[in-house]
Parts: sequence; C-alpha cells; structure tokens
Amino acid sequence: MNITLFGANGQIGQQFINIALQKGDKVKAFVRREGAINFKHENLEIIVGSLTNEKILTESIQGQDAIVSTLGPNLNGGRKVKELPIRDAHEMILKVMEAQGVKRFITLATPATKSNADKKQIATVIPSLMPKLLFPAGYLEMKGIEESVNASKVDWTVVRIINPNVKTDGNGYTISFGDSKAKMGVSRKNAAKCMYDAIRQNKWIGKMPIVFNI
Repeated sequence: MNITLFGANGQIGQQFINIALQKGDKVKAFVRREGAINFKHENLEIIVGSLTNEKILTESIQGQDAIVSTLGPNLNGGRKVKELPIRDAHEMILKVMEAQGVKRFITLATPATKSNADKKQIATVIPSLMPKLLFPAGYLEMKGIEESVNASKVDWTVVRIINPNVKTDGNGYTISFGDSKAKMGVSRKNAAKCMYDAIRQNKWIGKMPIVFNI
C-alpha cells in the first residue's frame, strides 16, 4: 500500500511510520522542515514543504492509496485567534485529493470534533468544553477539521483521541463512535495503530471513532 503521511515528525506520526514500514507499505512522509525525521528506510520517502503549497501537495498525494494526517494544533492559550493552519492544511489536502481522485483519508482529532453519533457522556463533553475555554485556537482547529471533512467528497475517517500520554499500551485498543462509553486515555502507539487499521476499515468511512486503551 502507498501511503502519504502529514505530520510525520510528531510522536504519533513516527509511530505510524514504524507500523506501516513493518507491514511492508511505502510511505511518503511530509514534513515542514529539513531534518525533522532522521532515519532512513528503503520504503520511506521524506518530502519537505509547506502545507499550503498546492504543487508539492499534489506531488505528495497523486497516485497514493491513502492519505493520513497526524497534524496537531498549537495548544496556545491566547484568547486572540489569528490563524488556523491545521484547518487550512486539511482544506488544501482535501482539495488536492479530490482533484487527484484519491479517496481514502484518515485524520486525527479530539472529541471537540463532533460526530452525529455522539451522545452526551464524559468522553464527548469534557474534551470539547475544556479546549474551548483554555485553548480557543486548538478548539477552532478541531471545528475546522469537522467542517472540512463533512464538506469533502472523499472517504474520510476521523480518529479521535483523549489524553494520548498514557505510557503503556495495555491490551491494545478499542473504540467508541461516541454512542457508547469511552475511556479517557490512549497510548500514542495505539492511536497510530488505530489510524493504520482504519485505512482498511470501510465500515468506518464517514465516522469518527474515539480510540482508547483496553
């Protein structure tokens, strides 16, 4: 499988790369600065560029089987929101995917990104209220992802995480679509594995699973 990964230098992104390479996939890892990834593999191609450069994005996306984003917002507590680069990146990635006929898109968010399946519970309410109060830019980035995927014509899945700082992988992961109880923590490895597994999970198309450790 040929996969393009945006946000490849983040901790979840690097876990995703390891999983994909171990499975024998070919990965194009998109980063915004030279030297962001310092390891090499015959099936790993590193692309350096701007997330708003349509030409470079097209070269990264065309002919691929799946596009994955582990891009995360800057958790700035400032009240004035000047720009939303993660939302803008999603809009551009989705635009290029549609133009190139690439259908499968997996992205990362939090439960601040709302699903129609969500029911009121701690895992769907608290992770939305807290960022809105403490990290308004991050909250608006999540709402931007929500709007972008819903307006797109691709086969998307949004993998939602809460507290990806759990140090152990437990007994693996499980998911909730927001309609059943979910735990408030997941390891980065399990988050990455869920995103990788989502590529082949056609029943997750158009859905927003919350992933958490078992």
